[in-house]
Amino acid sequence: MPDTILSLSNTLNHKVVFEPYSNFPPVLRDLCIIADGGLKQGEIMDSILSVNSGKLLRKVSLYDIYEPKNEAGKKSYTYSIEYRADDRTLTNEEVNKIQDKIVAELQKKHKAELRK
Repeated sequence: MPDTILSLSNTLNHKVVFEPYSNFPPVLRDLCIIADGGLKQGEIMDSILSVNSGKLLRKVSLYDIYEPKNEAGKKSYTYSIEYRADDRTLTNEEVNKIQDKIVAELQKKHKAELRK
């Protein structure tokens, strides 16, 4: 019983942070890479998030993991990435620059390749 009360107490003391809705639409992009099958998904996610240029990258979700039969020891990872600016609608050029930086970072750190 004391554990339940402590748990409830911790929950009640948790601060809720309100983030207002943006007046500008998000830009959603998928990123599909092929990398070493032993690579941890969290390592890829950390690399993607490290490229957060100007805080425009808002959300990254793993969408799919696939093991291609014709590429032994490799896995295909597909991520859904959401970009958004608080003060404007993002252009394709802005988003493409960030996507290119992400791909370069994944190639450098993990020898990953874009899936074609």
